[in-house]
Amino acid sequence: MKVALRLIALVVVLNVIRYLVGGAIEMYLIFPRLFGEMEKHAGYFNTDFSRMDWITSYLYNFMVWWIAVWVFHMARPVLSGGTVARSLKVFGIMWLFFASISGVYMNHYSHPGAFYLYNVFDAALMFLLVGVANGLLYPLFMRGAAPACAPERT
Repeated sequence: MKVALRLIALVVVLNVIRYLVGGAIEMYLIFPRLFGEMEKHAGYFNTDFSRMDWITSYLYNFMVWWIAVWVFHMARPVLSGGTVARSLKVFGIMWLFFASISGVYMNHYSHPGAFYLYNVFDAALMFLLVGVANGLLYPLFMRGAAPACAPERT
């Protein structure tokens, strides 16, 4: 239980980093193009979020990072390299999965393809940012926690 609480605390901090640092990055690199696509195809997008829309959006995003951190926590002992390199390996796989699912939706729906491409590019930046942050912060949050199940590789 203690490990789960530490992981949840880590994910909360990673979400703060994702939205504060990531939001600043997105404001310049992603949002102008992404919002432009949304304006061009306004009939597809809900831009008038209710309180419940915001809650579920943040919950979904929390779950994205929770799953990535959880997979990292389980895989870390058998990966090689430093903690940041191990984190980037896992977060890279998680991004590939996200990009693949986005590709499925892009292919099966009539939404504008550029919207999905901007989302996949945005996700690449955010998985990179959060993956590095996770690699730097994980040892601090997990210091003194129970050892991993498998012996660590170096």
